[in-house]
Amino acid sequence: MTAPFDIIVPVRNEAIALAFTAPALARSLDGLCARVIYVLNATTDQSASVIRKAFGSRAVIVELPEAGKTLALSAGDAAAQYGTRVYLDADVTVTADIFQKLLAPLHDGTADLVSPRIQVEFGRAGPLARRVGRVWADQMARRPDAFMCCTVLSPKGIEIRGPWPDILSDDDWQRDRINPARRMVVETASINIIAPSNLLGWLTVRARWIRGRKELEHLNPEAPHAAWVQPRGTIPDLAAYYGVRLAAEPVAFVQERIGITWGRDHSSRRARNV
Repeated sequence: MTAPFDIIVPVRNEAIALAFTAPALARSLDGLCARVIYVLNATTDQSASVIRKAFGSRAVIVELPEAGKTLALSAGDAAAQYGTRVYLDADVTVTADIFQKLLAPLHDGTADLVSPRIQVEFGRAGPLARRVGRVWADQMARRPDAFMCCTVLSPKGIEIRGPWPDILSDDDWQRDRINPARRMVVETASINIIAPSNLLGWLTVRARWIRGRKELEHLNPEAPHAAWVQPRGTIPDLAAYYGVRLAAEPVAFVQERIGITWGRDHSSRRARNV
């Protein structure tokens, strides 16, 4: 039997995505002892109503007036009751048996941090955005350190990680705190995400990743870099991919100068609303 665990989901104006992801999460928990904590930070849309429709009274909803993902993660930790915790992005769709697969390596002592493989959907992506997405999705399928979007920590892993700092790349920071020998991507478990459906969306998220990487390097210059996985694809796909990577550098600089604190892709949210 799977031991009890908490699931912490930060939310900021995710009503469109939650209409799909919350029911899938609720279905995946049948027969499991899990406590779901949605942390709404500076949320002004109907996210809470969508969550209640999917879960009824089974989900805990914490509402914060301030915006900030790591602030929401910290509030989720404060509300958690169990030692094992899942950190799940609000726009991620889980599969039916994902948690049994993810929790097994923690319970048998094999790992302290696990993640599933990411399956990328393209929704209504335009042709250029789809080219970028194909290259990125292939990289994610091969990366040995793709601990993102859905991560699970053992009690020991949470202790080693410590409290969340105010940082953009929360997933990468958390990953780097755990010994590589105690990390595992569970190949038989998967989540589904929708990739940006236009180039502006890709530029926005790529610029955020650049800023997050630089922030991590500033915090700890000795921290290991993420595993480099050679991009693969057709020449047109690679041209679009590298074009976005190059163009995102000045976008990241501008975001930082004008004080953008996050940088969200709205196109993937709209792609669900069909």
